[in-house]
Amino acid sequence: MQKTKPTGGSVSPAQATIVRGFGAARMLVILAAIAVAGACSAWNDSSVNEPGDGLTPEQKQGVGQVQSATAQFQSFATAQHAGYTNQFPAGCAQSTDGAQGFHYLNDSLVDDKVELLRPELVMYEPQADGSMQLIGVDYVVPFDAWKLATPPTLLGMPFMRNEPLGVWALHIWAWRSNPSGMFAMWNPQASCKDAK
Repeated sequence: MQKTKPTGGSVSPAQATIVRGFGAARMLVILAAIAVAGACSAWNDSSVNEPGDGLTPEQKQGVGQVQSATAQFQSFATAQHAGYTNQFPAGCAQSTDGAQGFHYLNDSLVDDKVELLRPELVMYEPQADGSMQLIGVDYVVPFDAWKLATPPTLLGMPFMRNEPLGVWALHIWAWRSNPSGMFAMWNPQASCKDAK
């Protein structure tokens, strides 16, 4: 079922796997836990993600590939047509460390695989005119799907354990410079001020 508005939506089977029955009140607790986890994240790179800043050659190349693969999603309608239709988690995610924007999940990509060019979620910042601007991507692997003792990795970066959502997760800020780092949880240069 395709959703065209950037707010709300029904819970898909993939979301149900991730959410495991969390209600609206628990979702607020989850977002707070994400904020705390982001602040404590040991892998939070402190470099600025301008081309070449603090990234290995493999990471620079990988980010370029992510940009090429997701450039079409600068159009929010194109992303929805490609399957990124379910807002998850609900609402525009922000904390005192910055924002993540709205996340849109492609249910068909939620599995035990980590594929650089097929992120499970795309992240958008709401604009004053009501449009959505692509700012990054998010990779998730449900705990129950990952069978190894070590976390998944991508471009040499370990995924963060997100207990409230039951997933391993990693952001790549491919479309918005982030002084907190290319793989950081929050971006102080992203905002939810125009969320409706």
